[in-house]
Amino acid sequence: MGTINAGTFSSGTGVKIADHNGSGNYPSGLGAGDKGFLIYDSSINKLLVWTGAEWEEIKTKGQLGLDAGNAAASATAILANDPTAGNGIYWLNHGGGAYQAYCDMSNGGYILCAKIPQSPNDTSNPWSYNGSRWSASTPVNESLCQNTSSGDSLNRAYYEYSATVGFRFAMSSVTNVLAVARSGVTPKDAFTGSQYNTSLSRNDFLNWIPESSSQWNNQPHCNRNGFNRTDSSSAAMRFGHTMNNENECNSNDSAVGFGCYTNNQSSSGSRNCAAGGFRWNGTVRYPYNGWIFVK
Repeated sequence: MGTINAGTFSSGTGVKIADHNGSGNYPSGLGAGDKGFLIYDSSINKLLVWTGAEWEEIKTKGQLGLDAGNAAASATAILANDPTAGNGIYWLNHGGGAYQAYCDMSNGGYILCAKIPQSPNDTSNPWSYNGSRWSASTPVNESLCQNTSSGDSLNRAYYEYSATVGFRFAMSSVTNVLAVARSGVTPKDAFTGSQYNTSLSRNDFLNWIPESSSQWNNQPHCNRNGFNRTDSSSAAMRFGHTMNNENECNSNDSAVGFGCYTNNQSSSGSRNCAAGGFRWNGTVRYPYNGWIFVK
C-alpha cells in the first residue's frame, strides 16, 4: 500500500485533510485492511472515507434523507436537495413512518422496494404467482432492502410509495435491468391491480433473462406482456412476457418475468417462476434472483 498524505496538522486550526481533486486522483491500491482512511475531494467539496472496498462520501446528519427526523418522501427529493448524493442507504417516509432503504441515485433516484430470492425455485417461493408477498401490506425483512445483495424482502415503499416515473426490474444481478415506465400506482397495486400492458417487446424480455434467446425459438407466437396479465384461465403473470408454439394465446407454454405461470401450473409443476423464466419441449425452468426498484 502507498502512503496517504494526511495533510496539515495545527493545534490552532485543526486538521486539514489532503485534497484529491476528482475521483481519478483518489489514492489507489487500498484493501480491506485499510478502512478508515480519509480524503477530501475539492471538486465536490466532500470528505470521503475508505470503507475497505470503495471511497464513500461522509454524510452530515440534518440533511434530507440522512436521519429519521429528516426522512425524505422520495429518492428524487434527496437528489433535488443534493445533486451529488450517491448510491446508498437513506431515510424515507411516505406517510407510514420513517425507515431506511437503498437508493439508486446514479439512475435518477430509484428506491429498492423488494427482493425476490432464487430459491426455492418452485411454487413454494413466496414470490411465485400465488405467493403472499405480492399482496403484502406490512414489511418483510425490511432491513434487507438496505443493500443490493440477494434475498427475500419488501419494505414500506412497496405498498406506500406511488411511482411517478416507473420501475427498474433487475434479474440475476442489479446491473441487468429492464426499465418500464409507469406512474400513479404503488408497486403492490401494479402487481395485484388491473391488468396493464406495456410497449416492451419479445426481444426486450429475451435479452433480459441471462439465457440464450434460442431457448424460446419454438415459442414464436402470442408474445404478450404486462403487469398482472392473464391471457387465459391457464396462464398469468405479475410482470412478464408469455409465449406459445401455437398461433394463439389460450395454451401458452413459456414465460419470462416475475411471478409467472402457464399450463395451469400456478401451484405445482415446472412451468412457473418467481423470478426468471421457463421454456417448453422439454420443460426447463431458469430461476434467478430478482430486485424491484421504483421511482
